[in-house]
Amino acid sequence: MQILKGDKLLNKAQCDVLRGIAIVGIFLHNFCHLLKGSNEENEFTFIADRASNMWQYWTTGLDEFFPIQLFAFFGHYGVPIFFFLSGYGLVMKYENGNTLPKNSVWGFIGHHWFKLFKLMILGMVLTIIIYVATGITREIWEYFAQATLLSNIIPELCDSHTPSPYWFFGVMVELYVVYRLLFFPLCDKHYRLWRWLIPVLLTVLTLLPQVLMENHSNGLNYVRHNAAIAMLPFSLGVLVGRYGLPKLSRLASASIMIIVLPLLAIVSMHYQSWLLLSPLVVLAGSLAFVKGAESCCGLCYSLVTKPLRYLGVMSSMIFVVHSIARRPIYKFVLVNHSELMLEDYAWMALYIVVTLILAWAYKKIIRK
Repeated sequence: MQILKGDKLLNKAQCDVLRGIAIVGIFLHNFCHLLKGSNEENEFTFIADRASNMWQYWTTGLDEFFPIQLFAFFGHYGVPIFFFLSGYGLVMKYENGNTLPKNSVWGFIGHHWFKLFKLMILGMVLTIIIYVATGITREIWEYFAQATLLSNIIPELCDSHTPSPYWFFGVMVELYVVYRLLFFPLCDKHYRLWRWLIPVLLTVLTLLPQVLMENHSNGLNYVRHNAAIAMLPFSLGVLVGRYGLPKLSRLASASIMIIVLPLLAIVSMHYQSWLLLSPLVVLAGSLAFVKGAESCCGLCYSLVTKPLRYLGVMSSMIFVVHSIARRPIYKFVLVNHSELMLEDYAWMALYIVVTLILAWAYKKIIRK
């Protein structure tokens, strides 16, 4: 069986396509799950009734609001794709490339912390202004904690992370710490056992407490606002970067793409399978899509992947600014809806357009 590694497995363009898939799921999810009448998701905690409602809708109640329900319940699974790509990218850059980490652990962590801070801070300030103007306020120390990427470690802020998207940056800082302290020192091929054992052990150690927290929503919510939510896809990204993956045939890629959504719905029904398997199903489907698209003819490949690649390149900007576009629409329009309405699609289209314009503008500002 042929094993693909490095650019033969995922080149830069394909990683951008994966980012595009992820950001479409995330920023549409953050709009759709606010709509009254949409199925609530299980992301930080697991509530069995939500899974049951999802299953009932998918098996007996499909209607014209299918896209909204799809993104409302499943869109947040774009986040594991970003965690996977982060682990994969660190291996490609620091283990298989010519770039060396900063000399000290603190230099490495500080370098990546500052990159995230520079990307986030202006968008966060603008988002706070929008939120305050539309009636949401927090204590100054809460905003400060989030701006410094430390809010994740404060339990009460995990229940009221406003503005909402920025918990992700705190998790990323924690992952950089994990990589530099635990993964990178033993990345050399001389450490044959430890190269794979450390990521596997850390994944098990972060999953085990979550397995035992099935009936403890508050504790689970706090744990999953930190690196524990990311360790499975992140470690998998590190391992795939180091060891590669088997080459898939066209038939295998197509088969995975066909079954991925029904399979994701099935594993989302039960706590243990939701916790342990749902990120793997999402990653398998996303990778199969990218590798399957690779085998398409030129025009078909371009039509399928070019828009996603553009969105992937813009993904960090979209992530930072989409709250700015979402909050006014929700506050002044959607909050007055008592159920899903066809006009919600028009507001979604406006949200998409405004988000993309803001992301483009934000990229221009950041560059200057």
